[in-house]
Amino acid sequence: MGDVSGIILAAGRSRRLGWPKHLLPWDGQTVLEHIVERIMGLPLRQVVVVLGPSSAPLAPRLEALGAIPVKVPEGAQACAVSIQTGLQAAREADAVMFFLGDQPTLPLSAAQVMLDGWRKRGRPLQVIRYREGRGHPVLVARALFEALEARIGEKVLWELMAEHPEWVAEVPLDLPLPRDIDTWEDYWTLRAEAGLPLVGGG
Repeated sequence: MGDVSGIILAAGRSRRLGWPKHLLPWDGQTVLEHIVERIMGLPLRQVVVVLGPSSAPLAPRLEALGAIPVKVPEGAQACAVSIQTGLQAAREADAVMFFLGDQPTLPLSAAQVMLDGWRKRGRPLQVIRYREGRGHPVLVARALFEALEARIGEKVLWELMAEHPEWVAEVPLDLPLPRDIDTWEDYWTLRAEAGLPLVGGG
């Protein structure tokens, strides 16, 4: 399973939150450090973390965790650029698995069940099917790297799945769809669900 690399997309500008969400405190770390540390525990070839201007200061701390931080080009905004940047750092893998840098409670069982059978499913695009619908992680085989890099926009993974359903294998998981941190309400709700204090740091 070590021929699959992980790519964590953490270059977003947190416009809705109005504060760098990757730097928010989470159990004695930042949200992004917590996510990276958890994903580093999976049997992956490497873990690449795509950083933007607000998350870039975390690069040394992510390296200390064993991850490979890479930065999007100056002025880049679209999600497609983050994906392209991550793929450039993971080109030797047979497949990559995309994670989001704002899902601190993502169930690692989702990634593990995908890793356990990704070759047997025989499809170049694989996605978790939660109770409420599709969600991350998303696995992309090497055969689609160039097709993915050629796309532009914000929802390139989902657009590729919609245009080529014959490429897609769904991996069912009887769990709720993981929540992103898009708003302060999301952040405090996730902290409460994780049993973290609702006042103070950590």
